[in-house]
Amino acid sequence: MQEKVVFDTSVYIGVFNHGLFQDEINGFNKVMYLVHPILHELWIGAKGKKEIDHLINFGARFIKLGRFVVPSASTQVLIGQVCHKLRSSGKLDPVYPHIYNDVSIALLARQIGATVVTGNISDFEKINQVIEFRFRMVMKSLESIFLQQGVLSQV
Repeated sequence: MQEKVVFDTSVYIGVFNHGLFQDEINGFNKVMYLVHPILHELWIGAKGKKEIDHLINFGARFIKLGRFVVPSASTQVLIGQVCHKLRSSGKLDPVYPHIYNDVSIALLARQIGATVVTGNISDFEKINQVIEFRFRMVMKSLESIFLQQGVLSQV
C-alpha cells in the first residue's frame, strides 16, 4: 500500500539544492501531496528566474494531479483552535508565530490522512501534544549521511 505523504519545506530544500533524500521521494511507494504553506515557503526563498520557473511548474504539477491541498472550512477553524491552545500553553508567541505554518501543514496533512515528512520535528512534536496527526523524520540516505559527516565531498 502506498503511503500518503506531505513533505515539509526542509525536505524540498534538501532535494532541490543538494539532491538529498532521493530514496524518500521515490514515487513508487508514496503518493505525494503539496500543501499550500509549503509552496508559499518555497516561493519566499526563491531567487532568480530559474527557481521561479521551477516553482511555477512544480506547483502546477500538483494542481493538475489534484494533489495540491488547501484547507476545508473545518480544518481552517481547527488551525485557529490549535494555535490558541499552543499560545495558551506558551508554545506559540503571538508576536512572532513561526509555528503557525507548521500547524497549518500538520492539519492539512491530517485533513487528507497523510504523514508529514520533515527534517525538523521539534515544532511538529509540540503540535502533536495538542492534536494528533502523523509525522516522521525524513529517512536519510547513506549518501546524505556521509555528506553531512564529511566522508564524501559534494561534486
